[in-house]
Amino acid sequence: MRRRSKIVQGESVTRWLGRETIATPHLALCLSESEFKAAAKHCKVNEPGQWLDESHHKACVHTWQRGDVSTCVVCVHPDAQKAEPIEVAEALVHEAVHVFQRLCDSIGEDAPSREFEAYSIERISGELMREFARRIKGKRK
Repeated sequence: MRRRSKIVQGESVTRWLGRETIATPHLALCLSESEFKAAAKHCKVNEPGQWLDESHHKACVHTWQRGDVSTCVVCVHPDAQKAEPIEVAEALVHEAVHVFQRLCDSIGEDAPSREFEAYSIERISGELMREFARRIKGKRK
């Protein structure tokens, strides 16, 4: 991602460049089937698959590829909004691992270092948890 801010000193211009070292998948969290369908429409995915097997799973990841753009959509069972926070965290970390696995697949990484794996899963699970917390704020009882 290019930064638009510039530092001007004399006649030279410094342009700040992106800090990303790899192209990570776009990431979304869906808490309902309607959100999942809207995400699929936004990504121009005609047949996104079943949003979540609610009778067997707390959460799942859908991965869509469009050209060189990869998108991971994490779907969480609607009951998660009433579940114990630890149970939700467990499910989100589990799905974060799958997102990381898809990231590794997309860059041809068969043996990521332990630190790369740990920091990546920390970042992905943190993003998912913060978004979940933001979305349910004030809805828990």
